[in-house]
Amino acid sequence: MVTNNILPGMKSNHATGSHYRSENWIALFLCVAVIVSRILEQSFQNQFDGSSILALVWIPLVVTVFIATGFIRMDEQPVLLRIRQMVYWGCLLLMVWVANGLPFDILRMAGLIPMPVNWPGFVTKVLAFAVVVILIHQTFPVPVKNRHVTRLYGYAAFILALPYPVLRTCWMFGGTLGLNSAGAAGTGFIPWLASIPWWIAAILSLLLVSKRFFLPRRLLLAAGWSATAVVALIGPVACRVLISDLLKGEDTGFGDMAIWVPCLFYFSWLFYAVAIGAATRSFQLRTAQSERVPAAGLVNLNGESEG
Repeated sequence: MVTNNILPGMKSNHATGSHYRSENWIALFLCVAVIVSRILEQSFQNQFDGSSILALVWIPLVVTVFIATGFIRMDEQPVLLRIRQMVYWGCLLLMVWVANGLPFDILRMAGLIPMPVNWPGFVTKVLAFAVVVILIHQTFPVPVKNRHVTRLYGYAAFILALPYPVLRTCWMFGGTLGLNSAGAAGTGFIPWLASIPWWIAAILSLLLVSKRFFLPRRLLLAAGWSATAVVALIGPVACRVLISDLLKGEDTGFGDMAIWVPCLFYFSWLFYAVAIGAATRSFQLRTAQSERVPAAGLVNLNGESEG
């Protein structure tokens, strides 16, 4: 039985070929490096306890085991291939969780955040992020023929990008939606400026699903993958801190802002990272042939010149 889906391990010329196996070996090596790095990180901080080693490394250990299943050929078992793809999605999200906070470490290195850099933790996050990059390449391949389905990723990313800028705009004009008192989220035009990146993110989501595009393909790909990386490394840590504070019954620090507002913001950021990553990968596959078409005018997503 042959399917049209490009799933991990499905196409014998690519997924089960030497390139796919090389990616798996690299991912396995990096996962082992993450395990070692996490242990060394705790050792350097004098927090290592041999009895809690499993709790310390369970995420990269689980990911290592599941990545190893990629060496098992399943060319004629599409159901198992789909299960493996879902497992790869889970591994991807787990490693994003390990790598979260990496942009803040980079800002500390640049001196923009006046805090010391946790170098062992930084190494762990970089290694985890490298695993994320490989898993993105193996997890985000999508059915090329079903263009309507693949464009849903971009529309989902567009919707997920809107909560923060829409509410910020509402508050700028004096609205109190989600606020217990007027001005609780700041007043005037200055607080609204923080929403500009999210307006840009929403526009980017639509550009990635448009049938025609005016910006260079490589620029859109760079923007899409950059947005994926930045938001994926910020959203999880924000969710983790919020959930931790709520479970401990501690003050979340949002003052007169309703608790559902930060929950909406942080979880929309988390899922936006997944949606924009899938939309970018889908765009990358759909437009792979367009660069070969010389055209003075527009190029559509079928790679055809339009004048």
